[in-house]
Amino acid sequence: MDIPAKKGALLKHGLGRGLGALLPDAVSPEKGPLRQCRISLIEPDAKQPRRRFVDENLEELAQSIKEHGVIQPLLVRAAEKAGHYTLIAGERRLRAAGKAGLAEVPVIVMALDEVQGLQVSLIENLQREDLNPLEEAQGYYRLAHEFSLTHTEIAKFLSKSRTTISNMLRLLNLPEKAQLCLAEEQLTMGHGRALLALPEGELQDRALSETLEKKLSVRELEKLVRKLKKEEAETAPVEESSELKEKKELQFKEDQSISQRLQKTFTTGIRIRRQSGGRGRIELDFKSSEEFERLLGLLESERA
Repeated sequence: MDIPAKKGALLKHGLGRGLGALLPDAVSPEKGPLRQCRISLIEPDAKQPRRRFVDENLEELAQSIKEHGVIQPLLVRAAEKAGHYTLIAGERRLRAAGKAGLAEVPVIVMALDEVQGLQVSLIENLQREDLNPLEEAQGYYRLAHEFSLTHTEIAKFLSKSRTTISNMLRLLNLPEKAQLCLAEEQLTMGHGRALLALPEGELQDRALSETLEKKLSVRELEKLVRKLKKEEAETAPVEESSELKEKKELQFKEDQSISQRLQKTFTTGIRIRRQSGGRGRIELDFKSSEEFERLLGLLESERA
């Protein structure tokens, strides 16, 4: 979606300094009223950018919440249904609180519309350190395509380099199997970047399979990629120059003309086979011993 006015506001304030910098007019955790909200009234956002929640980690967080409570409040906005709220940030805490048996959690209600809420949710998740490479790349993709942000703008908002953003987005060019491995953390971003150095198809699939089977490190995969690229270069046909191609085409046309003249003389199929260094041979077809004798007689009469 194209929202240039909101995009301009984001550019003005920046995102790398946190939500207060992103939305200075909204209620922030430091200034706004903190309230308790029943978990049953909080609806997860269907467009929430984070999809992976590891049960083991949730159990650990749930145990911590049982002992200490929810220390960091969740961010929510008013939902269309009266008295209900849509979650902006903190779905992992919300899930863990439910596992811990809590009926209520602390929340900050932010005065945001759906678009602003999604922006905050995307940024909040991208600032986390436990995202897998695919989740991170998908978050950057949504910022770029749903909010018309350039790689440079995204990098500025998140206090990252433009190269980092561009390299992460390139991971989305990997085949589906490789992306799934990134999501399941069987591969790292370094593995993904190494695979992208190979053309999509057989070589890339071969490198991926060997990486998973042998549990190759990034350095080992990079070595394998160099080996595969070298093998491909050695077996690839040498590109002919346009001048050589033109010379061969003229030679072919000349040979066809000679073959046609010889066919009129010998009345049989004739082929000219050229080899390197000016060598070659002329082949004449015969289907019987009588025809062979006829051709031999013609050749001998030409010699006489």
